Amino acid sequence: MKFLKGFREKYMQSNLALAILSVIIAIFVWLIISLTQYPDSQKTIEHIPLSRDIKGSVAESNGLSIISSDVEEVTVELLGSKLQVGNLNSENLEAYLDADSVTGVGTRTLTIKIRGASNINYEIKSVKPSTATVLFDKMDTREFKVEPQITNVSVVDGKAVDQNDITCDPSVVRITGPSSQLDKISKCYAVSNKELSLDSTYLVSADELQLYTEDNALIDQSSLKFSETHFDITVPVVTQKEVELFVSIIDAPENFDTSIIKFSLSADSVLLACNNSQTEIPDRLDIGKVSLSELKQGFSKMFLLSSRLEGTELENVSNLEAVTVTFNEDDFAQKPLVLDKSRINLSNEPDKSNYTYEVKTPRMEITLMGPADVLEDITPEDIVVDIDLLNANITSDTFSWNAKFSCKNDKVWVATNSKVTVMREKT
Repeated sequence: MKFLKGFREKYMQSNLALAILSVIIAIFVWLIISLTQYPDSQKTIEHIPLSRDIKGSVAESNGLSIISSDVEEVTVELLGSKLQVGNLNSENLEAYLDADSVTGVGTRTLTIKIRGASNINYEIKSVKPSTATVLFDKMDTREFKVEPQITNVSVVDGKAVDQNDITCDPSVVRITGPSSQLDKISKCYAVSNKELSLDSTYLVSADELQLYTEDNALIDQSSLKFSETHFDITVPVVTQKEVELFVSIIDAPENFDTSIIKFSLSADSVLLACNNSQTEIPDRLDIGKVSLSELKQGFSKMFLLSSRLEGTELENVSNLEAVTVTFNEDDFAQKPLVLDKSRINLSNEPDKSNYTYEVKTPRMEITLMGPADVLEDITPEDIVVDIDLLNANITSDTFSWNAKFSCKNDKVWVATNSKVTVMREKT
């Protein structure tokens, strides 16, 4: 009473004070009427995030996970006591999916429910949207081989990139994601789009990882997780050179003119490369040896390039694997000839002090090759047969030995491999 009396004496003397007091009293009366006559109130709460947590649901017990949903957030209308629903907002309410009806992979339409604020009484009038279209799948982790891919690399003159030796580190990646998505992956590439001009081996970081289907369609990676995100690509740069091919003649007599022999090769050159910059690539490569006695009409022989490069640092980087060599015989003729034993000479007989040696082969049939006009004048007297027993390991008194032929004319040769029989007698 003293307070009211003091307030009246101090403040009620002015019209402004009366007006303020009237407003306060009116608000207080309105609150009392509102809470007693209209206790419930409707409230709209927007932007409530839709949770993808399905823990404890039938879907989770079947090993399923939510891959995608067409709803991200919802709007809810609530009805309840003004004093209680007034404290509710998007932070203390949770929108979730009823996944208890989901037992397998695929797309489902699920009801969206609201939970939260268990100590507050309220009624949910509406949820918008009320359902969501959800994709379910089983999550899996698989390992894939990573292949390097460079798109904008060039090299200086005399250099080349060895495509077969380009490597990627790490070479495998583990990818976690929906099984149906992992099933689509056929190829995994670590890709570098950097523009480079190289003169030596180079290490470059990949710009991205690209996944492709068997039909070379690019795969969306938004639902996938990777064990590795950084990949290094090693680009080996080698020295390369176009090398001329040739074959060499062996077993020719000292006086024979090898320059008259002409070969035709199925390929005249091959592209060779070398990783070692200190190793010089030759201008010419001898791909094989041809014995002079092999050369006759219809001669043809195939040589494998790999056998000539084995044990060297040189690498064949062309598509050429073998070369066929033929004898260009257009200017040559062939002639048979018979030699008697008088044309056969023995030389370098071992232990001549204790043994004598005698040729027992009575005659030899041979084939001569050479220019046609030269062959016409060749007789047995022009042919020499030598049986050279130097370093011979003789274990029997009668044995066979290879004959070596020569012709007085340096453009004629014997296209025959022959042996003669020799007898040894103790003196």
